[in-house]
Amino acid sequence: MMYQLLIVDDEKTVVDSLALTIPWSDYGIEAVYQAYSAADALKIAEEQAIDVLITDIRMPEMDGLELIEHINRLSRKVKCIILSGHDDFLYAQKAMQQSAFNYLLKPVVIEELVASVQSAIETLQAEWKEISSYQRIQYTLQSNLPLLKDQLLGDLLKKKPMPASVLQERLSLLRLSFQKGDPFMLMLVRLEEDFSGYDLKSLSLLEYAVTNIAEEVFQDVFELWHGTSEQGYLVFLFKPRERTEAMKLVDSFAVKLQNHVQTYLKGNISICLSPVSVFPDSIAELYQQAVSTINRNVGANKSYFITLGDDESNNLLESSPINLFEPPLLPQLLESGSWDEALMKLEHTLQLSSPEADYTYDQLFSVFLYLSSSLSIGILKNGGNLEEQIGEDFELFLRKTSFLSKQRLYDWAAKVIANLKRSSSTYLESTQNIITAKVRSFIQEHLSEGVSLQMVADYIGLHPVYLSKVYKTVTGETIGDYLFALRMDKAAYLLKSTDLKISDISSKLGFLATPHFIKIFKKHFGSTPQEYRNDG
Repeated sequence: MMYQLLIVDDEKTVVDSLALTIPWSDYGIEAVYQAYSAADALKIAEEQAIDVLITDIRMPEMDGLELIEHINRLSRKVKCIILSGHDDFLYAQKAMQQSAFNYLLKPVVIEELVASVQSAIETLQAEWKEISSYQRIQYTLQSNLPLLKDQLLGDLLKKKPMPASVLQERLSLLRLSFQKGDPFMLMLVRLEEDFSGYDLKSLSLLEYAVTNIAEEVFQDVFELWHGTSEQGYLVFLFKPRERTEAMKLVDSFAVKLQNHVQTYLKGNISICLSPVSVFPDSIAELYQQAVSTINRNVGANKSYFITLGDDESNNLLESSPINLFEPPLLPQLLESGSWDEALMKLEHTLQLSSPEADYTYDQLFSVFLYLSSSLSIGILKNGGNLEEQIGEDFELFLRKTSFLSKQRLYDWAAKVIANLKRSSSTYLESTQNIITAKVRSFIQEHLSEGVSLQMVADYIGLHPVYLSKVYKTVTGETIGDYLFALRMDKAAYLLKSTDLKISDISSKLGFLATPHFIKIFKKHFGSTPQEYRNDG
């Protein structure tokens, strides 16, 4: 860095000599300005960024001390070196009071003057370095303030051990007004199914928009601190700015937040509010209770408002049973390249045709893990790239498990299956494969109707003999073999997982008479249906 020097003296020869005979550029001086009066010096200082000033004290109209005072008003960083022919203590004392950097007597020793200028420059460098460092710290802190606030809230939600003094220090550093003993409430927000079309990046922007709306709604009455939990929920802590009685307004403000999100972001959010507590006590416990409560209300396009501690019996929906292991199993369908059947299996498992069928968060997460495992096996067996084919939604569900839903899970799995179908080396787009898939789909859909080869042939539009030959060529088994195996697998599943009567199970599987079903079942499994059930 190059610096600028201003030399002032009413003796022109002194100024010119100092300016022209010393190689200032060797000492980091970029420009040397010459002034023969204090007035000229001020004019130069007003136009140029002077770093070091060398001035005489005794000058007409305005002396060097007055000049320094004026220069200091322009910039406190200018380093002023006084030259004086008067060995006068009072002058030196006053010069120091005017923040003069040094005081040298005339006739000045050039080496002393150069050393003084060098010392002034080193001091300037140190000062600007400190300022720059402080500004960088402030800039870094300001830039990362949201992230740091989010991390601190995350530590509290996870009940990370933290001494009170450390917590207070971090709160102060992050300019958070929450103090130990303050009344506060926790609000948990979950984005509902309306936002299922967003990718991970867009969801982050959407969450940012929701927090902005929340700040607008709450900020006049409440201090707000928000973050995103590891599960992907939006978490808000708020306390009243003035009166504790303001907590009575929280419910109405939360409903207003829901309405604004629906109006401006075209989607629904569910909210769970905690009772009033004392900061920082019970933050982790309140969060877990809120998560548990809100997870029991997973569903499509819903907008719940729940308060912890209220009687929630009217709000909680009874979850539907989940049938992950009902034959045929998804991995088997993927392994055999039965893509259409795999999609049917997905629809059936998630009960997409029954909007009233609700799953809890834990059930949906179980489905997600099951689908992840099944799809991963299918991709790896076919030599596919797991990271590419499993898609970005997999990362979304892992990072934001709060966003799991029936439809989103289906859309993701269907997309992966479509990719698997395109890349699979075992899948052949042939008439025979399509016919085989249609045969199996028809049998699964009409199992309770007593399916026969003729029924299947009529549906496909082929002669029974030719249809049987095509099916066996593709699968290595007859249509009758598949029908029998499917009936037995489903019979075993229904006996173990339901309380259906034997006669009802027989009817579901398309047997005309229950005794015939019992006879066939015993021949296959070595025990009667009732014995098989009792053994479980």
